[in-house]
Amino acid sequence: MPSNCVFEFDRPNPVYYSGETINGRINLTTTSNKSVNAVYILFEGAAKVRWEEHRSRTVNGRSESYTEYFRGNEQYLYTRTDVIGESELPAGMHTYTFCIPLPLECPTSCVEKYGKIAYELSLVVDRSWRFNNEFKQPLTVLQTYNLNMYPEMLVPLKSEDIKYFCCWPCSSGPVISTLTIPFGGYAPGQRIHYVLHIDNQSHGYDLEGIKISLIQIYEFRASTPSYKSRTHKNTLCSEYQAEHVRRLSKRLINASLVIPPVPPSSRNQRIINVSYQIQMAIKTGGCHTDSEIEMPIIVGTIPLAQSAENPNNVATWIPQTPDTPTGAAADLPPSYDTCKPPSFEQATNIGDKFVDTDVNEHNRTDDFIPRYPMYTDFAMPSAPPMDASQVPSAPARE
Repeated sequence: MPSNCVFEFDRPNPVYYSGETINGRINLTTTSNKSVNAVYILFEGAAKVRWEEHRSRTVNGRSESYTEYFRGNEQYLYTRTDVIGESELPAGMHTYTFCIPLPLECPTSCVEKYGKIAYELSLVVDRSWRFNNEFKQPLTVLQTYNLNMYPEMLVPLKSEDIKYFCCWPCSSGPVISTLTIPFGGYAPGQRIHYVLHIDNQSHGYDLEGIKISLIQIYEFRASTPSYKSRTHKNTLCSEYQAEHVRRLSKRLINASLVIPPVPPSSRNQRIINVSYQIQMAIKTGGCHTDSEIEMPIIVGTIPLAQSAENPNNVATWIPQTPDTPTGAAADLPPSYDTCKPPSFEQATNIGDKFVDTDVNEHNRTDDFIPRYPMYTDFAMPSAPPMDASQVPSAPARE
């Protein structure tokens, strides 16, 4: 009967923030004595990027096809702790504890088509004259992105697009589109409430519909055989307004998009970077290109206090996250500590997952999907109701 290994962490779900310490124990059960060179606990955090491109070239006057492989690697953490030296490991249960601090700079776990950022805890039984026994447990690491630490996130975002359908001398009036959202940063589970104002000043063109989407953009950077980057986009959610905007008319649209459980925006440039944007497309019909607006936004791990559903019930201090300076709370906006804590959800919109072919197929953990926090009780702030003393009275009639 093969050996069995169980990983136990100090929390129900192995999800940790950068700057935290991973604590727990490993229970190894063996059914027979084993001669070992060492038994050690290994913790690795690294990013891998890989994709291939098909090309053609001319050799001796003949055209031939070939495949070029682009790769990149980046290591964030590597620790090894020996728990047993060269000896005889007796049959039975063996318990090993671990305590692993995470640096603040650790980027967030993610899995995508052309690469992944992964963190794995392993127990390795280095056996004499035999293959090693390796037991792996992947976990999720989140780089904290406390939006309350960045006052610029409170500034509303506004973007405008002006489109003309024809050129002089047959030019028509323009279509002016203005997209506005109240904040520059949000957390998963929040609603992005947007206002779209469309002024169709054209004389002969009706607009056929408006589509608003939340787009996730991954950038992958390879260093071998040469430096090259590649992007991959995911549409996280969309909303389509089918009503036409007639010529020489205006329309005001108020709606919202919900951010699903996704990794936060990248704070530092790595070989894998993730960013987000709101994309608006006005369907113009015919042979005309659509009118588009792209508005970058930030997705964080801790939402803005001002975006709470009921700001009056929010406490006046910032929770001490690993990236919050001591004593900074007094100078920052109120936080959300009275709100329900986030739940952890699995990643969404993963199509073709990255498969790490550098690892033996028996030791791969490619089925692991990171889990991300998702808030469920955050929405747009609402103004408190006025009491009777604040209600203006009607002017007296003479």
